[in-house]
Amino acid sequence: MRKRRRHYSKGELNRLVDDLLHPLYGQNPELMILDAVLHGLVEQNPPETVLKFIRYTLPRVIREIAR
Repeated sequence: MRKRRRHYSKGELNRLVDDLLHPLYGQNPELMILDAVLHGLVEQNPPETVLKFIRYTLPRVIREIAR
């Protein structure tokens, strides 16, 4: 018999995205945008994703680009 695959929870997926991308922000600020897109795919709530991007990610991206 085959084992059933366990699906990841939204929280687990979000932590995986964070663990993978956050340490690399300093090397490549564009990864902040990828991080936001991946979190949006996990959450599947476009209006909330856009608001969170504008509130949290966009100011950081602008600061990095301005450097």
